[in-house]
Amino acid sequence: SMGEDDNLLLPLKEWVDLSKLAEEQQQSSLPSPENIRIAQMDYIARAVVVAAVVLDKLLILEENNYNWCPQDISIDNVHLEMGAGDVNMLRQRNTTINLSSLQGIQGVKLSIPQNHTSNGGVSPDEIFKKVGLILYSIFTRGEVPPSAGVEAENSTAEEAMLNARGRIKRRGDESLDDSSQHDESDSYEEQAGPNKGRQKVSVQEATKTFRRMNISNVEDALRQKGVSSSLCRLIVDLIIAPEEKDTKFQSLSDAVAELQQIMRRPDACFGRDTDSNNSTTDLLSLQFGDGIVGRTEEVGTLLEASARAQMDTESSHICLIGGTAGVGKSYLVESVKDALTSNGWIYLSCKFDRLMRNQPLVTIASAMEIFVQQLINVRGLPDGFDVDAVIAAIEQSLSASGIVVLSDLVPSLRVLYRSVFAHVIMDDSEDDLNYVVAEATPDEDDGDEMGISSANTLRNRLHYLFGRLVEAISSVEHPIFLFLDDMQWADASSLELLLSLLVSGDHDDDNTQCLLVAGAFRSNEVDEAHMLSRYIQKFEEAMSVNVTSIQLDVITKSATHILTSEALLLPLRLTRGLADVVHSKSLGNPLFAKSLLRQLVDENILRYSLPKKRWIWDINDVKSVSVDDNVAELMKHKLLRLPNEIQDALKLISCFGTKVSKDIVSKLRSSSENSDDAITTFLEQAREEHILDHNDQVYKFAHDMLQQSAYDLMSPEEKGAYHFNIGLRLMSSVSTEASYDALIFTVIDQINNAKRYGVTEASMNISCAKMNLQAGKRSMEVSDFVSAWQYVVYGISFLPEAKWESSTYELTLSLHEAGALACFVNVDSTNLQINLGEIFENAVRFEDKIKAYYILAQNLASLNRLKEAMTTVLFVLNELGEDFPEEVSPEDVQTAMMSTQRLLDGYSKEDIVGVPRLKDEKKQWAVKLMDFLTPCAFMISPRLLPILANHMINMLVKDGACKESAFGLSNYSLCLITLRHDYEAGYSYGKMAIALLESFGAMGSLQKVKCMLQNMVNYLFEPIQSTANVLLESYEGLRATGDNEFACLALSMYTDQLIMSGCLLPVVEKKCEEFALRSMRLHQLQYCRNLCCTHNRVLSLTGNAEGKNPFDLLRDNDIATEDDLLQESLSTGRSGLSQRIYFLRMFTSFWLKKYNKAAEFAAQFRNAGRISMRFIDIYCTFYEGLAVFHLARCSTDKVIKSKWMDIGEKSVDRFKVWQEHSSWNFENKLYLLQAECHRCAGENDNADAKYLAAIESARRHRLLHEEGLAMELYASFLEETGESEKSKTRLSLAIECYEKWGATAVVKLLHN
Repeated sequence: SMGEDDNLLLPLKEWVDLSKLAEEQQQSSLPSPENIRIAQMDYIARAVVVAAVVLDKLLILEENNYNWCPQDISIDNVHLEMGAGDVNMLRQRNTTINLSSLQGIQGVKLSIPQNHTSNGGVSPDEIFKKVGLILYSIFTRGEVPPSAGVEAENSTAEEAMLNARGRIKRRGDESLDDSSQHDESDSYEEQAGPNKGRQKVSVQEATKTFRRMNISNVEDALRQKGVSSSLCRLIVDLIIAPEEKDTKFQSLSDAVAELQQIMRRPDACFGRDTDSNNSTTDLLSLQFGDGIVGRTEEVGTLLEASARAQMDTESSHICLIGGTAGVGKSYLVESVKDALTSNGWIYLSCKFDRLMRNQPLVTIASAMEIFVQQLINVRGLPDGFDVDAVIAAIEQSLSASGIVVLSDLVPSLRVLYRSVFAHVIMDDSEDDLNYVVAEATPDEDDGDEMGISSANTLRNRLHYLFGRLVEAISSVEHPIFLFLDDMQWADASSLELLLSLLVSGDHDDDNTQCLLVAGAFRSNEVDEAHMLSRYIQKFEEAMSVNVTSIQLDVITKSATHILTSEALLLPLRLTRGLADVVHSKSLGNPLFAKSLLRQLVDENILRYSLPKKRWIWDINDVKSVSVDDNVAELMKHKLLRLPNEIQDALKLISCFGTKVSKDIVSKLRSSSENSDDAITTFLEQAREEHILDHNDQVYKFAHDMLQQSAYDLMSPEEKGAYHFNIGLRLMSSVSTEASYDALIFTVIDQINNAKRYGVTEASMNISCAKMNLQAGKRSMEVSDFVSAWQYVVYGISFLPEAKWESSTYELTLSLHEAGALACFVNVDSTNLQINLGEIFENAVRFEDKIKAYYILAQNLASLNRLKEAMTTVLFVLNELGEDFPEEVSPEDVQTAMMSTQRLLDGYSKEDIVGVPRLKDEKKQWAVKLMDFLTPCAFMISPRLLPILANHMINMLVKDGACKESAFGLSNYSLCLITLRHDYEAGYSYGKMAIALLESFGAMGSLQKVKCMLQNMVNYLFEPIQSTANVLLESYEGLRATGDNEFACLALSMYTDQLIMSGCLLPVVEKKCEEFALRSMRLHQLQYCRNLCCTHNRVLSLTGNAEGKNPFDLLRDNDIATEDDLLQESLSTGRSGLSQRIYFLRMFTSFWLKKYNKAAEFAAQFRNAGRISMRFIDIYCTFYEGLAVFHLARCSTDKVIKSKWMDIGEKSVDRFKVWQEHSSWNFENKLYLLQAECHRCAGENDNADAKYLAAIESARRHRLLHEEGLAMELYASFLEETGESEKSKTRLSLAIECYEKWGATAVVKLLHN
């Protein structure tokens, strides 16, 4: 024996007996037909594995040129290598056979008889026959073939005829069916004498009949044991060599490959037999299945990308799959679906459509809609998915307002969160009702002026809500796989949303977005000028996005062999010739290859033989088939072979794109003169032809090339007629339709497509223009301004030539206003000017031009032409009766402040909230325009701010309140603090502004005002720790309302307050890095720069600056360092940024004991711009005061010392005032400044007391870093006064505070 230990070898025959016994035991345990069948299938499954192991062993011997003898290849010589424990357990016959022990096969050994002698080798057919007999014995539970099956193949024709004579009648004529598959060209009629010829034919037919009966006997024996057709064919063809040379086994490797193929396709191994439950229709259909061939490497790449996405939640991930039509991009992605879902992934997919590109964001939203339906029905979700937890997470993440907003795009949210909508519709509290509705509606949606003041805010808000939805759904355990098919047809709004999801996601500990996007597109249709190319470049350039690229080419010939083999459920050796022709004609395009095979079936060249239980063909007929040059033409000709009624039904639904809802089809039927089921019947017939797929909701073309082919069956005129007829038939359903929005988009898209082909109806033009306006406005509501512009263009095209006449004046005005807004957001300056020009030239009343002027001013401001924007708005205000001085003098400022004080005298917060709402439309516009002016004035004309506040508050008191009135109050609050130092009054009016906005439910404006007040007012009264947290909350609120600019400003302010509150510096360092990246993702470069500056200075305190440059994030060659940024800010006059840099330099210089530098930077801070009551102004005063006291103490020049003391004493005076309003924030600072002042004056007792008071106050108010600072300065004072031991103790305590704070660089300085 070749084995090393007989105890580990189990004879194969014994294994067969034991496995048979296990089958019998399994059947007797529950003697039902189903259980008997299951036991039989389990045996076959075990046998397949054993057969594979045996064949592998024999193949190794063949490849090593083993010199076979006939007696070598026998089941008696085969032993299975198994564990000793398994073998011993199996041989305990008095127990139930352990199935796992039967499967514990480790290898195969071949026993060579001692009398082995070589006779010069064995013929291949003899080897295959011996191997086939081994397999036969395995699958028939140890039986031998019927006698006919083992008779020698080389028996004479006469013997064959005699053996067959008595059997022909018994077998009947069925074995002669389909004989055309075999070579019948051997005719002996030309031999001498007709009798001889007839004898030859008789012997030939008898030989073939005998052969068929041998095959049939072996097949019958195998089938009785439950062996499938594919296994039967393998075993029979090994035992009885096929006559056709091309189908014979060439080597054992062919047999191994065939068995592996059967194992890879269990449906081929265990199904599709005529005696099974398969219908005749199934048998006569090609079986392409859902698998994919020839893409092993690409599948691996896609799975690797999914593994990376699941592990790396700090980045976003997208896999871009390019290739020509039909190469299998969709199949590639769908082939990994099962692997992903079994690993916990949530698989979502959607498909862009070349005909349905205007409906805003409907494609991506459809994927979310399907997921929400899965939540509702609790099906189609991965194992272990906590439905209740995700439903709660979505509600918490989006809030009621977000759910209401997204429900327009994801309607099933209304079903999932019925309570939210029941509250909106039925709540008895009018205030609560108004709050929820207002919160769900963008602030700018006030009637006619919808979206103008902040169109980008609408888009940002929707993007944010989608991001929050993804975050709420996804997790590391259950990440989202989002497949976007046919991205070459994606609209700009969808690509912008995708960019936002990938680039703007908040990847932090609290917001974990675990998402992998797979996008497939036709690379041959996407050149450098294509819109998708620009977005791909953005994905690749984004540091936070991990991009994987896969390019699919045509498949190899071997892959086409596999595709053909598996479609026919035949082994590769039987389909090799056919597959070669298919590959040659299809050029390796998988879709082309499948279509060609279906064409062969349609033309009856490829047909299924029931007697042979397999597909048959004539290879010459296959070669003679003509094919088209491309897939589209091939499919078009396939459609042309269908009956006209089916073609007409396919033309109809092709007008909707690749899919159409059954609801729409139902409406078309009901609006038709023949309201029968004809359309449905024809569509069902198309499904049977593999042209359509369908589920409970939609009909869908099996491939978009089929839709294109169906659509191209029509001439341009016919396309126009179809589109117009569809739109007309659906229009009657619009007014009563519950899902009104979706239907009106469908209707108007059909009407517009008809117009594109020149088909219109003059009597309907005005109605079509109105519907386009409605669709455009609806698109803007969901931030799709690209689609909105397209609808506006179509709407204008339906207007008459004299469109500005009275009958169509209002409609024309509305269309051009909507067009101007869309062009402004889309940065389309040419068409913006055209639309504005139309309005300025043709509008009759000035008030009809206000909105156009407003858009013009916004456009000028976006171009940084602030003076022109202000001039435009001041002109409009003047026309509305609101006069402003051309040049604002100090007297004008004082007059305005006094006037505002008189106006508000006696008004409480409750009085302000109770002011009637402003109804006058012109005055509403005036307040809105003044609100627009406020930030412009803040940057270039600060003296105008008190006058703006005065005008706005005057209208608030005399005419009524609107939400913009609150900005007048907040503006006045800042003016009181900055100009009059009236902190209490400023704080009070800030509270009034917030209360007024809360009464309107204006969440976006509310968060904006809170953000400004927290940084300029509230910190004067409230603990810094709480105001810092409010800023972080404001960030979330501002993101939720879409105001990304103010949101990032809030982050910048938050980090400032975080540092000054004594937060641990490593935490601040991490936050700075995180927030800078977040600002960059949100395209807020100015605040990203702010945060990079802060990060840079924090690194200098933590001692982690080496090897780190925060400015690398900017990816700007001109801004590589803080010095570069400072020089740019000075050259461009951006005083705010330069002041910030000087402040941060002063701050770190002070902590690193560079007091001269600190004083120098403080002076530069003051000189760089205005000094107001910003947060950094207060802290600049504090640190500058401490620095100059140190310099005064060290100075011997009386003049210089006096200068420093003067600055320091002014700091003390200011903090005396500020401490009265917030002892929490400023008491310890005042004590410390006073201590230093007393020390400079030689008042040691007073200094000692103030130092101790500063230490205690800082500790009580949780200001760790300032407690350490007070300890350090006190230690210095004690050392100076001769109390060295006390000094060392205090210095140790200071170092302890700094170590906790994380200021490693400061600690090192003190140790040195």
